[in-house]
Amino acid sequence: LYWVNGGRYIDMNDPAHPWPAFADATAAFYANAPAQALYRDYIRAVVTRTNSVTGRAYADDPTIMAWQLANEPRPGGSDAVAVPNLPAFYDWVDGTARYIKALDGNHLVCTGSEGLKGSIEREQVVLAAHRSPAIDYLTAHIWPNNWSWMDAANLPGTYNAGAAKVADYISTHVRLAKTLGKPLVIEEFGYPRDGAAAYDPTVTTVFKDRFYRQIYAAIEADAAAGGPLAGSNFWAWNGEARTPHADHRFRRGDLNYMGDPPHEPQGWYGVFDNDATTLAVIRAHAAALAGARG
Repeated sequence: LYWVNGGRYIDMNDPAHPWPAFADATAAFYANAPAQALYRDYIRAVVTRTNSVTGRAYADDPTIMAWQLANEPRPGGSDAVAVPNLPAFYDWVDGTARYIKALDGNHLVCTGSEGLKGSIEREQVVLAAHRSPAIDYLTAHIWPNNWSWMDAANLPGTYNAGAAKVADYISTHVRLAKTLGKPLVIEEFGYPRDGAAAYDPTVTTVFKDRFYRQIYAAIEADAAAGGPLAGSNFWAWNGEARTPHADHRFRRGDLNYMGDPPHEPQGWYGVFDNDATTLAVIRAHAAALAGARG
């Protein structure tokens, strides 16, 4: 929208424009023809690209699992904006997915939706957004801290309440996936280290590990039962990267790139290469799924 409306935008961190002003403003994207034209130009450039290192076209690359329409697309933030915008949103999902399929018939296509949290908390919106035959599977994101399901400053006292909401969120999306007869991927989930503002890789991850085990146990149980839960992606891999700044904020010119995006504290949710207990949980889950699927 910024590129077609004269450079106007909403700063989501501006106190004068509290949430959901940002989500409501950006929802105009779906019905904006000039913005959609730019968007499709971008899609075509990426999907039809040939890897300059391997010489293999992306459309023929088996290391790519799927194309995603956007990161966490929402029809709007408030009911007042989102509800009348739903037809445009659904048309955008279906039309864009079909466009990608026309460019690349070899790969899966998904929405990138958070699930209920990105669908004004309405199950019918999740179902309608994923009903298109060009959408191959459902997605869900799970962010207990961002959604205030627990208190990072009091994890011992609030973890269980948050875990109950996580379990309910997963079971709801499994049910929705069964309704549509499509797989479900928990493609984003994250949890802070032990304590508020605990970003340093030396801080323990006791509750983070518990959260990961909960997600993985749900996937393993559903897979064993022949359910739709097909896999997950944790957020995110920080590896060897370390911030040089005491405030854990990314600055222009920094080259220690992490999975944590630059607008968030570096180390907030990412997994570092020295997070031995978290890595053990991830490895155990990978082994369990590999064993279950032969």
